[in-house]
Amino acid sequence: MFFWKTLLVMGLAAGLAIGQEPSWVDRGEYELVVEQIGKATDPAKKLELLNQWKTKYPKTAFGMQRLGQFLGTYQQLGKAAEMLGVAKEIAAADPKNFTGPYYIALLTTSMQTTDPATLAEGEKAANQLLSGIGEYFADAKKPAGVDAAAWNKQKADVQNTAWATILYASNASKNPTTIETTLRKFIDFNPANAEAAYKLGAAILGQKKAERQPEALWQVARACALTGAGELPAANKKAVCDYLNRVYPQYRGDKKGLDKLMADAAATPYSPAGFIIKTKQQEDIEQLEDLKKSNPQLALWVQLKQELTGPTAAENFDKNLKGAAIPKLKGKLVSMDPALNPKKLVIGVSDATTPEITIILEEGAAFKGKAEPGIEIEFEGTGKEFTADPFNLTVEAERAQITGWPTPGVAGAAPAAKKAGGAAKKAAPKKK
Repeated sequence: MFFWKTLLVMGLAAGLAIGQEPSWVDRGEYELVVEQIGKATDPAKKLELLNQWKTKYPKTAFGMQRLGQFLGTYQQLGKAAEMLGVAKEIAAADPKNFTGPYYIALLTTSMQTTDPATLAEGEKAANQLLSGIGEYFADAKKPAGVDAAAWNKQKADVQNTAWATILYASNASKNPTTIETTLRKFIDFNPANAEAAYKLGAAILGQKKAERQPEALWQVARACALTGAGELPAANKKAVCDYLNRVYPQYRGDKKGLDKLMADAAATPYSPAGFIIKTKQQEDIEQLEDLKKSNPQLALWVQLKQELTGPTAAENFDKNLKGAAIPKLKGKLVSMDPALNPKKLVIGVSDATTPEITIILEEGAAFKGKAEPGIEIEFEGTGKEFTADPFNLTVEAERAQITGWPTPGVAGAAPAAKKAGGAAKKAAPKKK
């Protein structure tokens, strides 16, 4: 990181040039280091020479440089465990030296260690890097020939390495609360990171608290919506967005509000205090309560219609509405059959164009005359038949139970007769 691979031998040679020959223990150490180690190109041979230096000259004025050479040689040989050991020696010899904590943090993640003690050491080293980043990368320490942009990029790379180690150690705990705490700290440092947002959502969901699901969905939506430097790779982003489009309607009941959620989440890392996502059921209940105050008849129909939707609709009709008294409702005439003296009136209660209820007169009688679609009809009667697709509730009624038909009387009416067994049972819509 600090160009130590090339600076070591150059530094030793420069030392000789300014009269620091006594720094060498003897001529043999000089020749071993400068003439042999300094010129060695084969890493295996170089490691053999470094071990000779360590054995013959355990005390040397160039101890830190020797550790640096060991570190680089082990790296060339792909010996990660040995590199970690050397990095720990550097950290112990000089706690303020950048190289030790940097390689401890880096190797903790690259080695994919699961040892708790090693994870703790890696996390400690990473925190040391973050706390000392200003000192490590002070302008005065910038090597000659390195421009400011490259220097700042190295600084950012070190910070990212440190955070990667901290997150890795946190994930190894498998504790979603611990993971959440760490991710929040990372997001405070790097807010536009879509991967972190997604992992934070997963950590919140992992705590299995139903009241926090909207907060988790915020993070998943943010991971899907973020663009730019912190954006997820295309394949990962598609998977996250597909997941969001699947779980959001599962939670809410439909996709209403999803676009707004993504826009809001893209704009800020965390959901606001008290953030909720109202489910469709919650909204329906609230709207029904308001409707009970403004239009009780329509509210009653909404409740009845809820009984007649979904997989148990037919069962609910047979149990609660068939042969039961349908309370007084009000709707608009959608159509009639036939056009003159109709035997059936098709009524829309929810609106003026949606057919929902068919009214027929008892004893097969017909309505006298005709009427224009859109007139208001108020009626009550008895539940007779029901079909789910197309939706239709057939109500049988006496003429006296119907108001709003423009022509009085009934065509071909038979004398009204009371039903055996007395009055019909009343429909009792379930409370929601």
